[in-house]
Amino acid sequence: MSVRSEALQWAQRICARTNPEPHQLLEIPADAGMEEAQEAFHKAARILHPDLHRTTLTPEDLEVVTTAYAKVAGAYQEFRSQRMTTTRMRPMHIGPTAAPAPRPIAPPTDGPIPTRTTPIPKSAHVVPETTPSAASSAMSSKALIYYRKAELALRRGDLRGAMLQLKMAIGADPASTFLRSALGEVEAEVAKQLK
Repeated sequence: MSVRSEALQWAQRICARTNPEPHQLLEIPADAGMEEAQEAFHKAARILHPDLHRTTLTPEDLEVVTTAYAKVAGAYQEFRSQRMTTTRMRPMHIGPTAAPAPRPIAPPTDGPIPTRTTPIPKSAHVVPETTPSAASSAMSSKALIYYRKAELALRRGDLRGAMLQLKMAIGADPASTFLRSALGEVEAEVAKQLK
């Protein structure tokens, strides 16, 4: 069987599936681990990536292969996000919080010059009271990446950076109410700091 006909058969088989689970698109068992999923995806990429067939397939056939490959790549990302465990930000506690006393900064010796004169308030580490794992599984994989970057920015105390990352996440997944709620709460924190 030629590589061309193998690619077309694979693409038609993938595109024919209706409402498949990620493991079905990757053609691995339901209880497969990350290594099996990665191996299956990399095998598909090495042999069936659309760029490998640009000169050998007709535009219609290339479109079928590209669509199938996109479905498999999305399934792999979804499979990864289902299996990955990450740390989550602490839930936001709404209400008055006592501002911590400013902490003096010692003069620098050999390291970089510190830029903050006060500690990061605990209220800067915020997300809505929605279950993060449930919300992240409902996000698109691209939105999840931006959401994780927002988490990191909040841990650093960079509220404006967190706002930017949350806006990017909303751009990637405009229907997510979780992301909109998180952005609203971070914007409220920024507004408090400006007062």
